[in-house]
Amino acid sequence: MQPEEYKNSIAVIGCNKATNEYIAKAVANKLGLKYMDLDAYLKYCLGGVTPAQALLKGGPDFLLDSMRRTFADAAEFEGVAMASSALIFCTGADEIIRNCYTFIPQKDRVDIRRIDVKLRKFMDVEAFATNYAVACEMSVLLSGEVEENIKAIINFLEETANGGV
Repeated sequence: MQPEEYKNSIAVIGCNKATNEYIAKAVANKLGLKYMDLDAYLKYCLGGVTPAQALLKGGPDFLLDSMRRTFADAAEFEGVAMASSALIFCTGADEIIRNCYTFIPQKDRVDIRRIDVKLRKFMDVEAFATNYAVACEMSVLLSGEVEENIKAIINFLEETANGGV
């Protein structure tokens, strides 16, 4: 792997928002990266309303287009450790996965039932499951406890920097 192929940011995506945030913040602190809450950034880009409120206000197409645009913008940031809920799998998370080293904690199963009821009603469950499966294939799956996952991410990034991955 050549240095120009290295990704400049990481993403921690999963069902447990608190766990994702904790992991991403810890990695950001250890590596000198900036921390970003991708769900909060989405809310900011939606004009300060939640995705469920945006759905009611603008409809499904507006929400999905806004999400795609927001995630594509976030994927361009450099030197960021971001955390995201499983809501990102509604759009595929393609740009984030392509541009960031992406880690998915597996301790809590990603379950569409954990997403806001208003959002679930309009979602394509099959597309969500497909997006999640593709993300798992293209990401590093984390299977340990939180502190073990932080060490696994740091080790992965060190091995990558040393040409081991």
